Amino acid sequence: MSSSHPSLKEETRQSPVAILIILQRLFVTIIKSAWPVFVFYFINPQSKIEYFMTLIAIGAVALSTVGSLISYFTFYFRLEETELVMRSGLFNKTFRTIPFDRIQTISFTQNILHRIFNVVQLDLDTAGSSGNELAIKALSHADANAVKAYILDRKEALPSQVEENDLLQKNEDPLQPIIAEKPEKTLLHLSIKDLLKIGVSQNHLRTVGIMLAFFFGLSQYAEELLSKEKEEEIWLFIFGSVVIITILIVLLFVGAFFLSLINTVLRYYDLRALSSDRGYTITSGLFTKTEQSAQHQKIQLLEWRNNPIKRIFGISTLYLKQAASSKIIKKSTLVVPGCYLPQIEAVRNSYFTNFDKGDFKEYSISPLVIGRIVLYLGVLPSFILGGLYLMKTWWAFLYLGWIPIVWFLANLYYKKWRYAISPKGIYLTKGFLGQRAAILLWYKVQSVTLKQSPFQQRKALATLDFSTAGGNLTIPYIPLVHAKELKDYVLYAVEKSKEDWM
Repeated sequence: MSSSHPSLKEETRQSPVAILIILQRLFVTIIKSAWPVFVFYFINPQSKIEYFMTLIAIGAVALSTVGSLISYFTFYFRLEETELVMRSGLFNKTFRTIPFDRIQTISFTQNILHRIFNVVQLDLDTAGSSGNELAIKALSHADANAVKAYILDRKEALPSQVEENDLLQKNEDPLQPIIAEKPEKTLLHLSIKDLLKIGVSQNHLRTVGIMLAFFFGLSQYAEELLSKEKEEEIWLFIFGSVVIITILIVLLFVGAFFLSLINTVLRYYDLRALSSDRGYTITSGLFTKTEQSAQHQKIQLLEWRNNPIKRIFGISTLYLKQAASSKIIKKSTLVVPGCYLPQIEAVRNSYFTNFDKGDFKEYSISPLVIGRIVLYLGVLPSFILGGLYLMKTWWAFLYLGWIPIVWFLANLYYKKWRYAISPKGIYLTKGFLGQRAAILLWYKVQSVTLKQSPFQQRKALATLDFSTAGGNLTIPYIPLVHAKELKDYVLYAVEKSKEDWM
């Protein structure tokens, strides 16, 4: 515990480093929003419009800085027995109370300034919020860990309020953890070699899309920087040559590859996954270091995925999906990008105790799914696009070649779709070129939905959707009789279970 804050039960202000953090974030935000204006101004300093816009931007920075400083000096927080209380505002006072049982996730973040001054940002996500309900921008490690331990201990099932008061009286420090915890064990530590494997196997097409969006956004300033004739000459030169187009495409994908690699190293540098009696903690990052935690009872659903390149390296991306509101499920999901099979099995066994494949009975989905995929993704697009160009050129018949490709992929999808049922839960695998696997305990299920399209009604098929507080699991195109039996069984298993879903 920081000596400057002997008890966080009293009103406490953030570390003074928070002032620098606020100013740094304002500067980054302004640069991200207004960099095209500044670039244009330096290229064409004679423009009066950009000059006035620059003055306006400087004035906005000054006002924002003053407002941020006022916000810092008027922000206080304290911990009560069952809630966190915040007070802020200079003229209009705002009081906010966050009950501990509403807090979904607690995580730490460190950017370069945080690490220089040895402080962390504490983020608390709550049920029903669209983002961080509270982000305390700068706290010492001791204070941040004390807040986290205090909240987690209060959230755990204490015997009664009377016994809780007795325990509090025995602790001189009101923030001393009530529940003793065994030391954490390192489940996974990614080396530079692992990071390179992950970077190589990333989705480079997504990076290509980001780069294209950037260049197209920049191109809107071409008319201002160049004359109309020069602009037309440049575009004609670029798109009038097959060689130039080929070179640009190659450079685009090479650039995307290296950007994905760099982003992977920056984001997941020194990633460590730690396990304890309470749950899992994941820390990673080179310049901005983050720490996320997941308690065992809050993990609703496990999922792991790979692609052909990841499969060559023998790694998968593991997702630990926690209970959270629908708006922050993605944010609260813990992601381990380079898990090997032993680590996945270790996490699976802690989630699904006494896991045994012999307890599962395997099923496949209906082969009729192949025809529907081919119809909607193959036949219809080919005929529509082919029909549009049929009157202009015979090359339109080449669109028909898309149909066998979709048929091949649809067959892969059908063959890989398997789900296995046991008295305790469900295990499924699916995918096209890669593979996705997921496992779910029945008592985590909050609702079961049976859906039928008109085609499924004619063929006595159905789709089952299992909803949890951490996301959904869907089984498509299974026999209607089996779907009804499975739905009734799962609802019965949930009703008779004495396990707490969270």
